[in-house]
Amino acid sequence: MNTLQKAEQSKQFIQQLQTDGKASYLVHPRAGELEPAERQRLKEASLAISLESLQKQEISQVTIETAFKGTNVRTALKLDEQATRAALIAMLAKCVRFVDANKTLTEGDEYKMVLDELVKGFPTFTIEDWRLCLYMMAKETFGGYYERLKLAQFVECFTKYEQLKQPVVTKIRQDEAADFERMRTEALRHITPEFATEINPIAARVSPQDWIRGENRLTYTEREEMEKRAKTRTND
Repeated sequence: MNTLQKAEQSKQFIQQLQTDGKASYLVHPRAGELEPAERQRLKEASLAISLESLQKQEISQVTIETAFKGTNVRTALKLDEQATRAALIAMLAKCVRFVDANKTLTEGDEYKMVLDELVKGFPTFTIEDWRLCLYMMAKETFGGYYERLKLAQFVECFTKYEQLKQPVVTKIRQDEAADFERMRTEALRHITPEFATEINPIAARVSPQDWIRGENRLTYTEREEMEKRAKTRTND
């Protein structure tokens, strides 16, 4: 597989994860085996897709859940500060123009201060969170601004958006925990001695106790095989 094919494959993989609400470099099927350079490339590809979506994806398609699993702003700034800052400033400016308050941001230094304060105050926000929150601000979802849209108003609205996120994040974490427990239970079932067969030699060489301790770790191919069996059982 050449470099272009690998790049396209990575892009398709990340796009699917973002559609499913997943963080690419955390839930990659080989996450535990990825080299630092591979993780870096996945992060860079994820950022590129997030920035591209600002132009191509309708805001109506963005939800708090999908935004939560986008590209973290601080990570994006480390990967490509210039492009990320430009995108965030553009979103701030669009919100300011739409609200059209009498007292608002006008100078470059004001935009820089607001951006820096919001990044510092809301470090878990993604680029998609920013976009959705600022869109909701433009619609005055969090209330009116009384002809004033300065740093205090941005902080107040970002805080309200963060509060809206909390139950969504809690549900996502609960679902992740349930998925992990289901996969763990299924994995243990597959490695019990009585489950060993000619087509499932995994159970013959891995004990449940060692597996729980992280010893005798399965290969990527074996884990993939077990996941396929689990999905087959779920669909039956």
